[in-house]
Amino acid sequence: MLRALVRFLVALVVGGLLLPPVLSWVVTLIQARLTLPQDPWAAAVGAGLGLLMMLLWRPSWFWHTWVHEHCHLIACLVLFTKVRGLSATDGRGGAVDYDAVDALRGTLIAIAPYTLPLLLLPLLLAQELLPVGPWRQVSTGLASLAFFSHLHGLWHNIRLNLTGSDSDLVRTGRPLAAVLIVLGLALTLALVLLVLWGDPLADGVAQAAKLVSG
Repeated sequence: MLRALVRFLVALVVGGLLLPPVLSWVVTLIQARLTLPQDPWAAAVGAGLGLLMMLLWRPSWFWHTWVHEHCHLIACLVLFTKVRGLSATDGRGGAVDYDAVDALRGTLIAIAPYTLPLLLLPLLLAQELLPVGPWRQVSTGLASLAFFSHLHGLWHNIRLNLTGSDSDLVRTGRPLAAVLIVLGLALTLALVLLVLWGDPLADGVAQAAKLVSG
């Protein structure tokens, strides 16, 4: 009970401090980008395929589980947590076995699959590095597709892990998980807008800093 209360209070603090400026920043980015992206046709094709995937296709459970567990794995590595094993199955779930950690690292590891756009990030990096041309158009289309794939995977992650005493969201605390997921989605959308609409990433960071500082 005490642990649940602490998590609820943390959700209130984190949500109150971070959600308003982050969401305001994202709205500002959207308003500033009511134009076509750098590679509009490639982005449209990727987004269209992504929407079709969300509406018509059932996910490959092995692939979905593989991505989910590797998000946990990457969070462990970033947080200097020793990983002892990883498993992913087709329809029977998966797991990452890692050393015992403190509550903060445990929360960040548990929530990673719901906030980390694992497939999208390398494509956005490629978009930043590639010169104008066919290969950048390919990366634009794949990045658009990966964004909707992230949304698709997020929906299934939430649907499958909203209940159960050992599920990620219950262990994180549903209110805190909701706050972190909304923050993750907002930051992912901001990153997509900054990269695909051609605004240098540094400018976007500067805008965010200016907004937070008032």
